[in-house]
Amino acid sequence: MIYGQDDKKVIARLENSLLENQIKLKAVVMNNTAVYKELNYLLVSIKKNSDGNLSNNKQSGKFSVNPNEVKILSEISVNLEPKDALKAFLYIRDEENQNLIAKDSLEINNTFFKRKAAKIEEDAVFELKGLTIDETKTKVGKDFYDLFYMQYSQLPDKSSGAVTISELPLRGTSGQINIQIEDKIVYSFMTNPSEDYLKEQLAASLKYIKEFNVKKNLIKNEFIY
Repeated sequence: MIYGQDDKKVIARLENSLLENQIKLKAVVMNNTAVYKELNYLLVSIKKNSDGNLSNNKQSGKFSVNPNEVKILSEISVNLEPKDALKAFLYIRDEENQNLIAKDSLEINNTFFKRKAAKIEEDAVFELKGLTIDETKTKVGKDFYDLFYMQYSQLPDKSSGAVTISELPLRGTSGQINIQIEDKIVYSFMTNPSEDYLKEQLAASLKYIKEFNVKKNLIKNEFIY
């Protein structure tokens, strides 16, 4: 497996191998930076069998990883029949500031899952509430992320999922910053180094995150039975 495209980042990988009716999940972290890291991991697997019964396995712990090191964090084996469904999640957090810095997931026979699995998923990823991921690339992007993190971390009502702040380069010297929750972009804006401008965009970002969470909760309540 080649990871050359993932330079200068900490990468989470969920590797799997299937032998007869057993799947082996391997949680792997790659430190493609030049810095020693102290991190946390959370590995969650959720299985639904053909009778509709749910079972889950959660492993977590602290670990350290050297520059340019690849480390196996955990391995679990799950019996998987042809009509069983499986979801697995791997999250890597920074030990010092608790930011989510890397994640990966795996789904097998996902269409067999129904609403019944939602509650276990929510319980399993509860530890992600309030976490942020920094995927900015410039000083302006980093300045905005720092402003966002300081403000967002103090809010009493945070999103149940991690918030990703990413940055896309555009023509010239400008760029675009996206605010993303659960792979959905809830707000985006053009970069500008003005501090007043960044504070205006911060207020707008928090507003749209709040609106996203309200809509999500309304939809969720409609499906409770």
